[in-house]
Amino acid sequence: MATAADYVGKNCPYCGAIDSIETDEARGEAACVNCATVVAMGLEENVATRLTREEAAAAAAGLLRHPNAAASAFSAGPFGDTAKYAKTKLHPRMSAQLEVFFRLSRRHDEAILRDAIALAKHFVGFRRERGMRVEHQTEVAAASVMLAAERLGQPIPLSEMRVLDGTLKDVESRRQEILDATNLGEEMAQMAKHYAPNLIHYYVRLLQLPLIRYEMPCLALFRAIRQCESKPGPGASELAVFVEAEKVVMAVLLARTEPRLRWPNKPPPPADPSAEPSRATLYSGFASSAHLQPVRVEKLMRVAERAVPLIRPEFERLMQTPEFAMAAVHTMGEAVVSMTVKTEDTKSYAPVKSEPIPTSAPSAPNIAGGNRKRSRSRSTTPQVPPSSASQER
Repeated sequence: MATAADYVGKNCPYCGAIDSIETDEARGEAACVNCATVVAMGLEENVATRLTREEAAAAAAGLLRHPNAAASAFSAGPFGDTAKYAKTKLHPRMSAQLEVFFRLSRRHDEAILRDAIALAKHFVGFRRERGMRVEHQTEVAAASVMLAAERLGQPIPLSEMRVLDGTLKDVESRRQEILDATNLGEEMAQMAKHYAPNLIHYYVRLLQLPLIRYEMPCLALFRAIRQCESKPGPGASELAVFVEAEKVVMAVLLARTEPRLRWPNKPPPPADPSAEPSRATLYSGFASSAHLQPVRVEKLMRVAERAVPLIRPEFERLMQTPEFAMAAVHTMGEAVVSMTVKTEDTKSYAPVKSEPIPTSAPSAPNIAGGNRKRSRSRSTTPQVPPSSASQER
């Protein structure tokens, strides 16, 4: 069903006026402000408007013990005094753009949209209190969504945002203004160290690669690329030109395509070389899935490929350090046990909230002992004789 967001920034189909469509969330209509023609009816409300209307009706009927509690839980978010701005009304363009950016990014955690709305309301309310105009509605919406996603461990790079909306201008300045208004600068600075690992996690899943085989090597590659920037050698100075998110792309795609980079449990190449798609095809497919410019991805990968002789020794050194050597296990069974225990017991392994990826590890058969209680052990190693098992206990 069409929403108000579908008509943001559209030209009137009747009089041709540019960017003249205004939406009425309450009536579900879109009309041209130039010729006053209603161009659409029965539009679906966006999340922020619908929630506000439903909560207002519930509060009026006495169904909410604390009428502002639900609104605060949805709109305030964990941003200090943001609850004070929960009733701030956003411009329809900003409300629509917040939802558009969230939907187009294909991050499926609704908490991102809720926190982005809370950030935007805090920023707008903060400026209105001080008699300051709120300009650049689209850029503020983009910065709010990016900040909310980054805080929840699902970062959206600026390069991706610019592909989603080619009209974006100075998003970085709007981001800094939001940080100043919400006092989130220190918190986001502390979270910056998680940006690259979380983005690597997202990209590895996007390529449908097994996390247990690729995530830590990709992180080691990313660190190797950063450490090679200042070294003398071919391609080192070119590496320093790219931003952090682009170096993450380098690391993930090099791990996927570069045969000179090896680690213990790296999947072997296919027996039939013709079954492997070309690098150009992989780069293009990744750019399309990640909402990146294909030309830019090809350019940075050309630089990365030239710098492999410089990156490889540093990568191999990092893979020997305790941080990465413990993760680079030789047997897939041990890796799956480690990942399963971490994921099920602590719920802290995967930084991105998403559906688990099935692994190729063999699962314990459950045919012969169908009526017996299932063992609590998650080990995938063969069972030992009873005498040995009793001694181990």
